[in-house]
Amino acid sequence: MDVGSCRRPEGVSPRTGRIQGLSGPAESVAEGIPKRNQIRDQMYRTLIIIVLFASLLIGAACTPNDSPGHEDIERARESYSQGLYLESEKDYERYLQVEPQGEFRREAWDKLSVIAVEIKGDYDRAVVLLEAMYLELGTDPDDAWRIMDQLGDVYAQLGNRAKAIESFDKCLMHAIDSPQNTYTTQLRMAKLYRSMGNYELVAATLENCADSAIDNESKAKCLYQLAQSYSFISNWKQSKRALETLLSLDDVSEDTHVLSVFLLADIYDNERNYAKTKELLESIMTTYPNPKVIESRLSSLPYIPPAPDTPVPPKSKK
Repeated sequence: MDVGSCRRPEGVSPRTGRIQGLSGPAESVAEGIPKRNQIRDQMYRTLIIIVLFASLLIGAACTPNDSPGHEDIERARESYSQGLYLESEKDYERYLQVEPQGEFRREAWDKLSVIAVEIKGDYDRAVVLLEAMYLELGTDPDDAWRIMDQLGDVYAQLGNRAKAIESFDKCLMHAIDSPQNTYTTQLRMAKLYRSMGNYELVAATLENCADSAIDNESKAKCLYQLAQSYSFISNWKQSKRALETLLSLDDVSEDTHVLSVFLLADIYDNERNYAKTKELLESIMTTYPNPKVIESRLSSLPYIPPAPDTPVPPKSKK
């Protein structure tokens, strides 16, 4: 076959292969393909945007705002802030019922216990609430200590001292890693033992409190309570010993120092050591909360003759 005879047909463009002069449907279809691709890409991008926007709407619809107890907790907070405690109480109770795993259960329990104790003074209800709280939240040491501390106080208000002591014993168990909580519980227990007239346990508790205190201010407060407890049973010797230990400590607040000096002055007054009593009272004249009390105490002291001058031996003549 003669290769040279295979010539390109006339009118065919050597660059594009198109038939020159052709402007019919074939050329229009060829030019329309890129345009259709652009439209398709634009539609695809639009579809993606629509899908993403719909996903955001669905996500917003599934937020905790649509949880079963959302309206209850919001209504309870609003009522509580307005002092409508009975309405608030009902909504907090409903929240606990419909949200067994709700993130605001601790808040609901706390508010219900506050309403029962501080608003209504319903200590029997408070016992039920706090014991239920302990069952639910008692795995956390701080929560467990806080709940048992409240429960001990409620039992004390009810006059059930045995249950109060039992609650405070649990407090000590949960406060092993918290010196501050231990200190607070020991002071509460000592106060309770004192109301029971058991001064041996008062002394043992407060001495342990002073020995385990992490700072001098806490130690001083334990010692002051110990001295005061001894003074209630006229054990002046032990009371004086505790106060003298307290007053030897550094970094003690002025309030604690002043109260301790005043109590020590009382002890010397009972011992009829009026000169020492006067000296101690005068030392806190400007720092005691009510200076009139100091003035009154000083004026009630019996006459104290001035100490005689110590004779000075005459100088020997050389």
